[in-house]
Amino acid sequence: MLHDIIMYGSAILAVVVVVYMLIKKMDIKIALFLMGVVLLFISLAMGNTIAVTDFQSTGSALFDPLQVIVDQFKSTLTSSGLIILMLGGYTAYMSSIGANDVTVQVMTKPIGKIKSVYILVPIVFLLGNLLSVVIPSASTLAILLLATLYPVLKRAGMSTLSIAAIIATSATIIPTPLGSDNVAIAGELAKHSQFANMTVTNYVFDYHAIVSIPTLLFIALMHYFWQKRMDKKATYSI
Repeated sequence: MLHDIIMYGSAILAVVVVVYMLIKKMDIKIALFLMGVVLLFISLAMGNTIAVTDFQSTGSALFDPLQVIVDQFKSTLTSSGLIILMLGGYTAYMSSIGANDVTVQVMTKPIGKIKSVYILVPIVFLLGNLLSVVIPSASTLAILLLATLYPVLKRAGMSTLSIAAIIATSATIIPTPLGSDNVAIAGELAKHSQFANMTVTNYVFDYHAIVSIPTLLFIALMHYFWQKRMDKKATYSI
């Protein structure tokens, strides 16, 4: 009974403190961080264990909560979420100092000589897929393309929906050994005697590429006709 009172009481108190700090317009990141640390200490004082996967105790209840923080920071720093956040910040910074405008001006001149902007549709699609060989994260690739290609294609006269369609489909089925899906499939195939000792590279270039490359070329061609058709059907300007 006392255990439950302490548990629910500390949780309610933590919420009250966070709400108070929000009302006072204090830094919410610091508030949540401090409350998390305090709740960890309370939980350990109640005799609970730290419910973190593969957590290795320091041997001291005073340092275990701090070790949890260190482990979580290590995990977060290597995750795609933080990378995307950094790319977003970089993109915003480049826009703020005018670097993106310079890039747009430089690239717009040669592109402006192209009579039909739809010729760029399959080219940009294939370029995006080529980049996804080394940038297998679809979200990361989308941010990079939005920062660099979107303003150029927009100024060249391409519709927003066409640009969005190209960017959204750039990270699709490109054969890359860096793709987590390819790694997983190669690992599963290697468990069978028929594909014993198969590596990710073998799977990607000996099996995956045979199907995916012709498919990508077909999609690029269909992109040209489909985006052109959809833009003609649109009754409004985007």
